[in-house]
Parts: sequence; structure tokens; C-alpha cells
Amino acid sequence: MNPSALVEPATKIRMITMPFATNASGVPAGSNEPQRSDLIVHNATILTVDADDRVIRTGALAVRNGRIVALDRQEKIFASYASDQLFDAAGGAVHPGFIDAHVHVSQYTARSVLPLMEGTSVTMGHWKGGLTPEDEYASARLAALDYLQCGYTGFVDPGTVFEPDAVAAVADEAGIRIWLTDPYVADGGEALAADLPELVSENFLARWPRNTDEALKRLGGQLFRNRNPDSLVKAFVGLYGEATDSPELYQAALSLARDRDVRFQEHLGYLPAFQLKREKALGQPLLRWFEERGFLDSHVTFTHMNLVREDEISLLGKFGVRVVWCPWGQLQMLGKDGAQARMADMHRAGVKVGIASDIPRVADFDVLGSLAASAAATSGRPAKPREILRMRTLGAAATIGADGELGSLEVGKRADFVVRCPSASVNFGFDPGLELGVIGGRHTVKAVYVGGRQVVDGGKVVTLDDDSVIAAAHRSARALASRIGLRA
Repeated sequence: MNPSALVEPATKIRMITMPFATNASGVPAGSNEPQRSDLIVHNATILTVDADDRVIRTGALAVRNGRIVALDRQEKIFASYASDQLFDAAGGAVHPGFIDAHVHVSQYTARSVLPLMEGTSVTMGHWKGGLTPEDEYASARLAALDYLQCGYTGFVDPGTVFEPDAVAAVADEAGIRIWLTDPYVADGGEALAADLPELVSENFLARWPRNTDEALKRLGGQLFRNRNPDSLVKAFVGLYGEATDSPELYQAALSLARDRDVRFQEHLGYLPAFQLKREKALGQPLLRWFEERGFLDSHVTFTHMNLVREDEISLLGKFGVRVVWCPWGQLQMLGKDGAQARMADMHRAGVKVGIASDIPRVADFDVLGSLAASAAATSGRPAKPREILRMRTLGAAATIGADGELGSLEVGKRADFVVRCPSASVNFGFDPGLELGVIGGRHTVKAVYVGGRQVVDGGKVVTLDDDSVIAAAHRSARALASRIGLRA
């Protein structure tokens, strides 16, 4: 069998013929004069992950000015487009780049530090409270290196970076998209201290706003990053969430998001028991309370949602609320009272769901699909592999408001995509969703392009020096551990 023949069962394959654009002189595709493009990727099986979920065998795509200008069977592309830069996928699969919809990126270097805290008075709050801009930069660079190797083209930090400029610098250096918001916008940090004391410390909370006025002054401070439409760094409006914000602060944040037409995000429902406690105090389900106050609309994205009742799915759909699914966090909650996980149900009902790592302490980025499959199965509501692939790409882009630009391979969208090795052991071609979106690890990644620029070649990140990035991250982590009193 030819391992490059990655196709869906016959009942799912839709071959397409796409209309070609005209060039600047108005010459139509198919004429004797081919249009120039910056890049043509050919000899590929293309998974578009668009509305029709198409598969194009022996396909090609043409890129110009960082965007896809055509994709179709390769003979049609070569008949209408020419380029000095060709990439032969050698029969491998091409799919949209993954986006991590929610990651506390400044804590990436702390992924193995928790065991050292056991039996001590040191918490993750001390680690976060001790972060310097240099630490955040080192952590984000290490994350970017691993992301790109695993087929990711972007990630979203939910406002847990104290110095956003330190992380933003990594975008152009590595060639990866980053979404940022203002640091720790909240006016009630005591709620987090009461319910998740293992995450807080005095020096950490001292860096939060002290009151509503201070929180309001932080709000929207990163939105200047959206002025350049071609920038790899974009911003949104974010609150920390989980009852650390007053209704006044929530309303101000949502109003700003509506006014600037960006996403508004916050944590919600990580601890089902905490949500139930809030609901008891409110005297009604939390989402109904949000609805009554006009706190739900199409700009809103909630992260976690480990307690969603069946009748609340239609409520989320009605207002166009989007949801970020953190599979490891959900697995932790499924054994606790009150958890009701319905991510696959929401996705099938039309709610846009994106998958995220949150804090990748127990798994690398490339096994996030397997964690999602496991969490869904454990909840009693399994997710199909193609659904997981969709949630790692188009769904994740939707949660940050970028689905009009990213997350699928379509004419006009930005050219962010992954080329997989055709000879990888998982590539039988029977189920691309399973083979690429769930179990296909970093060893299957041949190339990664972000905005038409190649940032991974032969599985190696060409924009970063592996050794120096890793060494700097290790130095940062060890120095920070020493400052807060931890010893390996």
C-alpha cells in the first residue's frame, strides 16, 4: 500500500474544483499566462477542515503574500500558477496548523516542579509571584520551540503573563502566532485564594490589581497590538474569572470587547464544586444568572466549563458563546462531585469548541488529541477523531475570534499549515482524523508554515536554536526554583 494515500472512506470524500482568482492584470486562472505565487506545495493529500471537511488527493495549494490563493488537484494548480519556491509533500498530508486555545505560557518551565513542593509551604503561587520578564521570555521561547515541532502555529495566553512584551517578542523570533491580554485583570483575588490555595501566595496576589479601579485601568491595555493586521501578535479582552471579578468589572470588559469587536475570555467552571457553591448563593444556575444580566453574547469565550447541564447547551448556542476545552483539567474534575462534561455534545450542537493544554504538566503538546479522546470517553460522551482534529484547528481559532482568518485551508485565509511525513508509522490513510489529530506526534511533522513562511523543515525548527533555547529555559527554571526555596 502507498502510505501517502491518506484518504477518508469513500462516503466522506468530496472532490472539489475551486474557482481561480485573477491576477493584478485581470488574467484568469487557466489562461496561457500563469499567475505568480510565492509558494506552491504539491503532491499532497489536503485536509481542508472547512465547512465541507474536504479531502483533496494529489492536491496542491498556492500561496501569495502569506495567504492561500488556490488549492485543488495539483494539475489544475500547475496549469494556472507558477512559483520559484516549490515544496514536494511527497504524498504526505497537509492540514491547518493547530492552535492551543489556552495555555499559561509563563509557567511552561514549571511543568515538573510540583513534586518538589509536596510537604513544603511553597506553592505555584510563589513560582508565579517570582517570575521576571526574563523568565517569561525563556518559558515562552521553550514553548514556541515545542509547539512548532508538534505542528502548532499559534497559542493563546489568558492574561497570566506579567510582562506581555516579553512574550510578544517570541512571535517574530520564532515565527509563531500569539494572542495576549492584560495581566491578571480581577478585583476579587480572594475568591481564588479561598478555593484554590495551592495556586496562590502573598507575593503572587500582591501583583494583582488591589481594587476595581486598578483592574479597570489595566483593561484593554494590550489592544494596541491589533493595529497591524499582519502582526503575529494579537490581543483580546480577558478577565481572570472564576468569581475573581465583580459584575461591574465583567460588564466593563464585555462592553469593551463589543466596542472593539474582539473576544472576551475568562475562566469559568474549572471546579464544579465552586460553581455549585456560587449557584447556591445566587439561588439559580450560573449561566442563567449571566443571561439575566446580559453577560452572554457572541463575543464571549469561557474556558473549562467542567459543569454544563444538558439544557444549558442550547443557551450557549443561542448567544454564540464559545468554549475552550482543557482535557487534562477536565479529567482531573471528572472524579469530583458535580462534574458534567459535554464537550462533544456542545460541538455537535453548533457551539464552537477549541482544545487547549492549559498547563501541560503531564503530557507534551502533541498528545493533546489523545488526552481529549480519553477525557471525552471517560465522560461517557466520546468524541470522533475528525471532531478532535476540527477542535484543535478551526474550533480553537474560533475561540479567539480568528476563524475568519485561520483554522482551515481555504482561499483567502492565511497560509498556516502542517505537512506530515508520508512514511510515518501512523499514516495508513484509513482515518486521517485519528492519525493526524489524535495519535500523530511530533515525529510525523515534516514542515510547518506560518503565513506562508516555513518555520519547520524536516522536523527541525529553523527559526530557533534548540540548544540555546533549552539551556536558557533550564537556567531560568533552576534560578527561580532556588529563589523561592525549592531544591531538586
